[in-house]
Amino acid sequence: MRPTIVLLSPPEDHKRIVTRLRQAGAYDEELVFDRLDRGECGFGVDTSGDVLDEFGEGEVDEIRRRIGDFQAILLEYSGISCIRDLLGELIQGVSGLLDTNFGELVEYEEVLARFRRDPLWDWRSAAAG
Repeated sequence: MRPTIVLLSPPEDHKRIVTRLRQAGAYDEELVFDRLDRGECGFGVDTSGDVLDEFGEGEVDEIRRRIGDFQAILLEYSGISCIRDLLGELIQGVSGLLDTNFGELVEYEEVLARFRRDPLWDWRSAAAG
């Protein structure tokens, strides 16, 4: 399986992100993962929220404390530059948290700020160091 991230957003912002995803490239609905192709970048997309079954009760409580009621989108990506470009479009102007799957829950606004400060920011290497 390719690396994944999870976008955690209040319901209204979740709807906006789903709409943006479907308009971000060639989007095909599939049985397990939907498929988004953007140029040379391909993504698996799961908007069902099933990924939340993998979250512990403490994690869910922390997320709810930080952003209230929320929904989840699981994104599977092939390369950090691909997901970075997509995130720049998806999370602009909406609220929520990025679960990097490397031990960090980062507010969307902070994700965009980190991209501005360090265009090559890679949460995977930050977790290793």
